[in-house]
Amino acid sequence: MAQPTESPCRLCGTLVPISEMRQHLCPICDEYAQRVALQTNRRFDSLLGELQNGPIFRAASKDSH
Repeated sequence: MAQPTESPCRLCGTLVPISEMRQHLCPICDEYAQRVALQTNRRFDSLLGELQNGPIFRAASKDSH
């Protein structure tokens, strides 16, 4: 059985080539999450759940991707 070449981003759900993913995130979501983590001085992993469920991120991700 062949290995998948794409995987969904765990924040926005966009299919991204596996070679471009970082921590199961597309490059756009990865950069966004890192910026928020730095600005809020919080751990990256603990922030992801809040970002995914946040209304602002969901609204923005519909237009950005």
